[in-house]
Amino acid sequence: MNKKEKYQKFLKIYQTLGFILIFITIVLIAIPTAPYVWYRINPKAVEKDEEKIVQNVVEAKEEIPQEPEPVEEKIPPINPNLPEGYFVVIEEIGVNSPITITKDYRKALTKGTWIVNDFGTPENDDLPIILAAHRFGYSSWGTKKRNLISFYNLPKTGVGTKVSIYWNQREYIYEIYDGNVGTYITDYNADLILYTCKYYNSPERIFRYAKRVN
Repeated sequence: MNKKEKYQKFLKIYQTLGFILIFITIVLIAIPTAPYVWYRINPKAVEKDEEKIVQNVVEAKEEIPQEPEPVEEKIPPINPNLPEGYFVVIEEIGVNSPITITKDYRKALTKGTWIVNDFGTPENDDLPIILAAHRFGYSSWGTKKRNLISFYNLPKTGVGTKVSIYWNQREYIYEIYDGNVGTYITDYNADLILYTCKYYNSPERIFRYAKRVN
């Protein structure tokens, strides 16, 4: 093999590697921007995701135990340094999302997190607290806002992850002990249930189950 043939061979190898690197770069850039592109060309996809969030909870609601065992828990002290209102905070994944109490779940999900109606609250925990949020959000959301108020990074949480709920300037702390991917909630013994979409317009949801620790 002469020098020219060797040069052409190496040139082809470098070109192939270059195309591979370009492809990988495009994929990495596309991943965080894909939600915005998808929802911009298909705005009704957000509504479909919202409907699935509510539908799954309602369909599984009959499985809730009718007589939960009473548990004595101390009420956290008021902390004037905490914001007024309601928030869910997951420091491990950078979430600090406002919780909206309303039957209009669409309105709540545009702001951040929706607390599911007719279930528990930190102040009334006879039933589990169920918090739902978009994973990918809306085309108007930037990456920073999406990571802050949505459950985009919920899959990165695991056993031991702490979740705080700020409620009337009291901090209720929970710890995740289990999670799964599925269509319905499977564990109503949890004090707190978090869930979000797994994929675009998919019936599968990512669930996290937590017990109150403080």
